[in-house]
Amino acid sequence: MAINNINTTNSRLQNSNSSQNPDGKSVNYSSDNKASAIKSDSVYLTSEAKSLHKMYHTLDTAPTDNESRVENIKKSIANGDYKVNADTVAKKMFSFEAELTKSLE
Repeated sequence: MAINNINTTNSRLQNSNSSQNPDGKSVNYSSDNKASAIKSDSVYLTSEAKSLHKMYHTLDTAPTDNESRVENIKKSIANGDYKVNADTVAKKMFSFEAELTKSLE
């Protein structure tokens, strides 16, 4: 990737730092004036976002004690033998939503 006209841009920036008074004398602006003209961005996280981040970190670092069960499920899925119990999935989803709602209150 080529960057073109970089010297032109630098010279324009340097030229914008000085100007002339009505009497023809050159005036240089100090860096204090530049700093006051620059606005900074800020980010604010809501308490819900902080709670979700904490929950994510907790789940991410939680140890899994059932690696053998997970491996068996992976093999069943790969073989096409895995059957989904819709009632169990629905109950777990409802439980998760209830727990999430409770933690955000």
